[in-house]
Amino acid sequence: MKRGRMRIGIAVIIVVMLTGCGDLPNITEQQSDMIAEYAGGVLLRYSHRYDLRLVANDVDEDGIEDAKSAVSGEAVSTETPIETQEPEPENPTAKPEDADEPEPEPEPTEEPKVSLDDLYGIKGLTFSYNTAEYTNQYPKNSDTVEITPDEGQILYVVSFYIKNTSNKAIKVDLTTRAFHYELDVDGEKVLPAISLLPNGGLNYLMTTIQPGKTEEAVLIFNLDKSRNGAKGNTLTITEGDQTAEIKL
Repeated sequence: MKRGRMRIGIAVIIVVMLTGCGDLPNITEQQSDMIAEYAGGVLLRYSHRYDLRLVANDVDEDGIEDAKSAVSGEAVSTETPIETQEPEPENPTAKPEDADEPEPEPEPTEEPKVSLDDLYGIKGLTFSYNTAEYTNQYPKNSDTVEITPDEGQILYVVSFYIKNTSNKAIKVDLTTRAFHYELDVDGEKVLPAISLLPNGGLNYLMTTIQPGKTEEAVLIFNLDKSRNGAKGNTLTITEGDQTAEIKL
């Protein structure tokens, strides 16, 4: 409390000096205001009768002044706050070690390409591609059979030769087999028509071939006239897991 009385006395002296008592060096108006403000604050700070003082009692009985804020009265900490480092978030894309890896989807496997002889597999017979042509009538100049396209279409005839290389007649019946014929014309898939030919055409071939003889068998496709003359067509013939591919 002695320190408090000393400060009050100093404040009183300063106030007296500012009111004109005593000789003072020349000071500016701003300096004078600062001194007056400080003196008034000291008087109010240590006046126990001033109910609105900034600090209720910041001096302990042992004479040690508490380190409190003049505004809030709370103790002001002089310790530097320790910054705590936030833990880094776990990688959201990381996969747990025990996570099951998805099984890769199996890649589509192409059916093995085989020759026509291997595909048809008839002992004593050989199969070979002959020609492919666009036409409005098949066969030409025939008195018995005449196949014509529907309106706005054109026929595309793919011809094959079947030769009997044995020394005996061979009966052929492909209607008991499961062949699939598909023509690719500029990405369009076309299936052959039912043939009215005497031997049934290649897709429904029923015939007997004599030793050393060759017989023609055809596939007939109906195409839009806009496809007339299209090049680079591909014919695939499939049975089971075997496929023969012919570039026409």
